[in-house]
Amino acid sequence: MENDGGKMRRILLFAFIFFLNGLIIGCGKKVGEKKKEEGTIPVKVREVKRGDIEEIISLTGDIHGITEVKVFAKVPGRLIKKIKREGDRVKKDEVIALIDRDEPAMKFSKAIVKSPINGILTMYFVDLGDAVFPPPSEPLCMVADMDSVKVVVNLSEKDIGKVKKGKIARVYVDSYPRKVFYGRVTNVAPALNPMTRKLKVEITVKNSEHLLKPGMFARVEIIVDTFKNVLIVPRKAILEEEDGDYVFIVENGISKKVKVLKGACDGKNVEIKKGLKEKDLVVVEGNYELIEGVKVKIEE
Repeated sequence: MENDGGKMRRILLFAFIFFLNGLIIGCGKKVGEKKKEEGTIPVKVREVKRGDIEEIISLTGDIHGITEVKVFAKVPGRLIKKIKREGDRVKKDEVIALIDRDEPAMKFSKAIVKSPINGILTMYFVDLGDAVFPPPSEPLCMVADMDSVKVVVNLSEKDIGKVKKGKIARVYVDSYPRKVFYGRVTNVAPALNPMTRKLKVEITVKNSEHLLKPGMFARVEIIVDTFKNVLIVPRKAILEEEDGDYVFIVENGISKKVKVLKGACDGKNVEIKKGLKEKDLVVVEGNYELIEGVKVKIEE
């Protein structure tokens, strides 16, 4: 006859087996559910639409006064007085500084320094008491006409044929992140810089409020053309590969890889000349790891 200890061991054994079976069944269910989830790839899509798009060239450059003149002392001596300070507006022939040209045993009157143009005294290159000399030594100061400024950019060889005088440009600076300044291409250099293989281009921008300062860094978009009523997709939908450009589209819940021919690009969107039609659903998120022929789940 089985004692109480044997009965207890048998009960514990049955309980353990029951628990183990439940665990295996439960785990099997979770694995099946995971496989089911893994079989569907989440993606985000955008519908191919018609619209207008600008072809732009994005560049960076430096801002200069439309006219900048370095001012030199006409006689040797020492700077003893700054009549005009940096940032002051000056008129042509207005006195901006005084030079002491006294020498031992000789007495000279103070020499005056005049502004050569109307503008803003943008900077002094020397301090009070420093020695100054006529050119070719260091200039005393600089005066710039800032009612308009020019943005100097350097154009790559591949884009030279697209940029001509009169093209409109948008200019952005970090100091005014929400403001767009508009200008026009006013000068295109006749030859490339042999050291950089780039072409110098100048863009003139109205600056009546003097918000743009010489020396500022600028981002520039030159608008080279505008295309109307064309097929457009977000730039991030494009996959650039060695043999061409591709996008993924979704048809009946399945991914399909399509080769496309690109046109104009404005930095955010791309014109599609061939490969897609209006209302196609292109994948814009999840496309980089996607392969053709798999089930996808479109997420909002």
